[in-house]
Amino acid sequence: DYRGPEALCMLQEEVMNALFTRTSVRAYQNDALKPEEIRRILQAGFCAPSARNARPWYFIVIQEKEKLAQLSRFSPYASFLKEAAMGILVCGDRSRNPSLDYCEQDCAAATQNMMVEANDLGIGSCWLGGYPNEERVLFLKKALQVEEPLIPLWMIAFGHPKEQPSVKDKWEEDRIRFV
Repeated sequence: DYRGPEALCMLQEEVMNALFTRTSVRAYQNDALKPEEIRRILQAGFCAPSARNARPWYFIVIQEKEKLAQLSRFSPYASFLKEAAMGILVCGDRSRNPSLDYCEQDCAAATQNMMVEANDLGIGSCWLGGYPNEERVLFLKKALQVEEPLIPLWMIAFGHPKEQPSVKDKWEEDRIRFV
């Protein structure tokens, strides 16, 4: 269905706004995400590019408040996870790609996609680093019973923001070189 160049420009602007306005959110309202919102976020992750199309991601979705409270202790920077409506543990699946480096890259692309889609839906998110910190990885493995060939990489917190976070201008022209 071709709607002309104006419609395409509007669509591109909406997509870019989702990228330009995404920011880390660490304070959430006390409400659940809708199943269709969760599905859209996960679908966005599955749309990520992947080396050799291996798609080595595996997502563990956590919505139980007790489990989110437990997981909020996996890192000194994760305390707000207990307030989130949902957490996703992003794992690399080495049965799909034995190279952990490529698993990390592919899972990072999937993570970014999920966070941008969440922002587009009015849902805040924050990426919480785990791998390569061995203590954090071990905590996540034990807490969520993750076994080989899966490797816990990081958590993402999701929820409706308590307040609208300000967006920073991150443009740094001096960090670009054309040759």
